[in-house]
Amino acid sequence: MGQECFYKENRRNREMRGLRLGGRFGAEEWRLRPMSQRENEEIWLRCGGDERRYEAAMLAESVCFPDLKDAGLQNSYGAAGADRLLTRLLLPGEYDLLRRAVEEINGGEADGCTAFI
Repeated sequence: MGQECFYKENRRNREMRGLRLGGRFGAEEWRLRPMSQRENEEIWLRCGGDERRYEAAMLAESVCFPDLKDAGLQNSYGAAGADRLLTRLLLPGEYDLLRRAVEEINGGEADGCTAFI
């Protein structure tokens, strides 16, 4: 195919992915979406280069379901903001599973060694 395989209309897009985080949330799967490098850079700039804020924002932006921006869900955990909600909603191991799944869906390795930046 040559050069044409790099044309936008010929590339394979990454699909949304389901993720089950234990059984604490019933049978519901979380829905994750991949993002572009441009979105990634915007998140990095918005976080002012703070790696912890960046990671939390990156994870929150990748989650489509549950809707982490839903005011009712945030209120039920006493959290203001999707990134803060994640830290109250998830156990440490669940948070790590989410982080690895987000790395993988965005082209990184699922081994936890891929830097977001």
